[in-house]
Amino acid sequence: MAERGGQAAAFGFQYQYLVTLEELLAAAEGLRPGVHAAVIEPTETDAEGVDDPDAIDFDLVDGDRSPVLAAQVKSGGPGTELSAPAAFAVLMRMIKARPSAKAYSLITNMRLHSKAVHLNRVLRLTDPDELQQQLAALLERSSRQEENAKGLNHDELLRLRRARIVPDTREPHELREQLRERIRKFRSQQRSGLGLRSAGRMTNHLVSEIFRRACGELDGVLTLTDLRSELLTEATHLAHDLGSFDWGIMVGPVPSPPDLPRPDLLAHIHRALTEAPEDRVVRACVLLGLSGIGKTTAAAAYAHDVADSYDHIFWVDAESDASLAASYHALHDWLAPQQAQANMDSSALRHRVHALLSAFPGRWLMIIDNASDRRRLLSWLPTSGRGHLIITSTNQSSWATHPRRVPVTHLTTDQAVSLIRLRLSNDGSVWDKGSEQAAVELAQNLEYWPLAIELACGYLASCGLGLAEVSRYLELIRDRALDDEQSVPPGYPRTLVAAIRVALQRIGRAAKDVRQQDISSAAIASITTASYLASRQIPLQLLVAAAVVPKESVMRSGLKGPLIMVESSQNPLSVLEIHRALRTESLVQRSEPLSAGGPHRQAKSEHPDELDETISINEIVQHVVRDTLEGSGDVEPILSRAAFHTQGWLAEFIDDEDEHRMHRLVPHAQSLAGHALRLGISSDDLAVLYGNLGGAYFRIGSLAGARSCFEAELNVIRARTAPAPVLEIKTLFPLVAVMREQGAPLDRLFPHLKRVHELALQLADSHPTDAASAVANVLTTLRTATHREVPGEAVICLIADLQALGARLPDTDISKILAEIGYITQALSDRSVDDAEIEIRCRAMLDNAQLPIAQRINVIALLAEALAFQGSWTDVAVELATLDGYATTSKLNPQTIATAVHNVGLQVGMALIQNETHALPSLYRLTEIIAHVDEEHLDRAADGPLKLLVLRLLDALYRSDRTETEALLTEFETTDKSVLDAAHEIGWRLLTFRTVAMATAALPG
Repeated sequence: MAERGGQAAAFGFQYQYLVTLEELLAAAEGLRPGVHAAVIEPTETDAEGVDDPDAIDFDLVDGDRSPVLAAQVKSGGPGTELSAPAAFAVLMRMIKARPSAKAYSLITNMRLHSKAVHLNRVLRLTDPDELQQQLAALLERSSRQEENAKGLNHDELLRLRRARIVPDTREPHELREQLRERIRKFRSQQRSGLGLRSAGRMTNHLVSEIFRRACGELDGVLTLTDLRSELLTEATHLAHDLGSFDWGIMVGPVPSPPDLPRPDLLAHIHRALTEAPEDRVVRACVLLGLSGIGKTTAAAAYAHDVADSYDHIFWVDAESDASLAASYHALHDWLAPQQAQANMDSSALRHRVHALLSAFPGRWLMIIDNASDRRRLLSWLPTSGRGHLIITSTNQSSWATHPRRVPVTHLTTDQAVSLIRLRLSNDGSVWDKGSEQAAVELAQNLEYWPLAIELACGYLASCGLGLAEVSRYLELIRDRALDDEQSVPPGYPRTLVAAIRVALQRIGRAAKDVRQQDISSAAIASITTASYLASRQIPLQLLVAAAVVPKESVMRSGLKGPLIMVESSQNPLSVLEIHRALRTESLVQRSEPLSAGGPHRQAKSEHPDELDETISINEIVQHVVRDTLEGSGDVEPILSRAAFHTQGWLAEFIDDEDEHRMHRLVPHAQSLAGHALRLGISSDDLAVLYGNLGGAYFRIGSLAGARSCFEAELNVIRARTAPAPVLEIKTLFPLVAVMREQGAPLDRLFPHLKRVHELALQLADSHPTDAASAVANVLTTLRTATHREVPGEAVICLIADLQALGARLPDTDISKILAEIGYITQALSDRSVDDAEIEIRCRAMLDNAQLPIAQRINVIALLAEALAFQGSWTDVAVELATLDGYATTSKLNPQTIATAVHNVGLQVGMALIQNETHALPSLYRLTEIIAHVDEEHLDRAADGPLKLLVLRLLDALYRSDRTETEALLTEFETTDKSVLDAAHEIGWRLLTFRTVAMATAALPG
């Protein structure tokens, strides 16, 4: 595949700046005597030189700014060749533009033509006359360059003798790897240990400095003094993602580079991934170890260390199916931002991302973090492409047969002491022999476990005495370790569990006044709640609210959606101070914002920054907290309050069509639901959480997940001691809608429908609006069902009873909307109302800014159908373009869009078989929608595949695509046509017959 111009240009700049950096490093290492600085993209010329600013890419200059080396960098794609005339032309421009340079280099990664190789040998001739003769003979086939060679004067020939072509056969990643190791060596020589931290990010950092000079900053000058200073920049000061360049780009919540290097572990990972020659089969290694041992930290360290070796680094959270799906959605939107595919289920999403990675031209690294079950993960793993995989897992047995396992064990003594020193002596205090001995004693007693050491250092630092408190701290955790002996998970040191409990205890005892007592209590409640959520990207505001704000307070306030706690005289609790209390003891870490990796959109909240702030918690901390609570406390209030607040956030993101944040919240809802089921706990708030989780699944087209959640909600409600008719009726009508979308026949739906009628009768007086909404929704479902399936007598009677009940119930906003949609749908079906009137009614509904998005999409589809009946094809294409916009930009509401394809597709097809070519733009719009909606939703009905095939055949026919027409006709022969035998499918039967006949006639023979 040929390189696109933009890609080729970007690669050219990458290569040029990397080569510039390589030459500067050589000077910094003393390999270029006399060099004081580099001038990038120099604009000044020698006093005697020709004004040709593009002739030189960079100069290496001495202290007087005289050029020691003038360089031009020429890059090309795979297979490109540099001819002798082209090389000579470049050298001619260089010697004329910079006559005073001591040397000239034409550096290129292009393959040299045999005559270009000969040219390089000729340049070494010492006799100017012989050089000129040889050049003229070599360039005789290029009359222009032959003439230039013959016209060279004596001084120019002497300059040309100082010029060389420097061929470079390295791949870009090989060049970056070599630079990284040179940078690592330089940094380590200058300062102990510095080279072990984020050498890969340093490459990007230095290239960004060169890029700044190329843009004209600092007159394009980068001195060796400045270079050496930049080379010693600490990793924590480097930009996390340097967007100016197309390599080392990190996608997803990649943790910051760790403070403590573990070079032995990184070397093991590197060997596992690179021991075999590179091909297009993805190589993977698995980091195995218990929670808190440093697997995630090691993976993050490797990502930062070799960032310059990869074009992209992807971080995937594999804690649950929901977090995997959320990560893959973010990957897809990054890899194909202009092809955002709507409505993909997990299977389609996996296949799409794998295809994009396989076709991706650059090198990539994917880190799949926290993968417990190998069997569950296998289908998510990419197998083709120029990529590497690092998987982290605590499940030793699941990955026992993997060929490249990297065990992550405790720290070495030196590493443990280094970590303690980093945490406890960064205030300038003296580190003496006693400090060293105390650190060794602490590390030994904590069994060199990284998390235990972090917790201990947090405790000691907060005491203010540091290592002086080691003996007392060790005595404390030894006592706790004996008490906790029976509750230590297998494989974990008792001192780790004790350290966690001591940290929790200290938070509770740290308060010195009433306000601090409130903060400490809130921090303990928050860590308790966090132990039942997913471990990554926990929204901080959600966590604190779920921990301390009762449901009744929110209900009294009338607040809908996320509760953002802003410190005020009415609210003395500071979320920031609660966060600080938890982080001080190293129990939580700051995580990526909730919106990170998603499309830029402002949340409805008045405090979007607070809404997006998240934390992460280690799984072993969650385990210890849960174990403590479940052994002695009442978990139900904690889960119920967390469920109440979580479902409020989830409902807000669903209503706001905020797909990205919704995906990030689903793992937390899923985790709460899982723990409730594990413990056999049920409550109304948990039931509502199931319902909103089901709503999230339904909106993204995951019908099986949605049905499971709605059925779980229904089971909780029906198990209550006291009936809850309002909750039950609100659960039944979405469950019926999901079952209908799954293709359930009317006799399967009937018991639920009948129950809705019974409940609506009960609620008609006490909760009339709830009853009215339920009746309206169920009638809408029945209307679509009876259009395709002849109802029995019982169903007909039920419809009549529901209609009668609906007539005496008050109108609600949603019931009025659904009733109007029902009227329009019926009118289009039985042709009982003029199409112009239907158009007016549709447009009036669309003028309502409060029309919910799902119903808006439905009305747009009905409007397109009404316009098609009128033959207003220009307007049809406009409405279909609007639908395509929804299909492209959102993965929500796929079923409504799929229904529109089927209904409008029939009208468009019927027009085209009657040679109404004005309908062609509408057909093309339909095929674009088909491309943007996952086939699972389009094909859900039995007749779906055949109808889509007919529309694609029409499209190929009118585009005169003979190859595709033949292929589709062949596919048609094996497709089941009996699905169109139903009486109501007469239109599609006619369209299918005529389309196939037209396609067959259009083909020769």
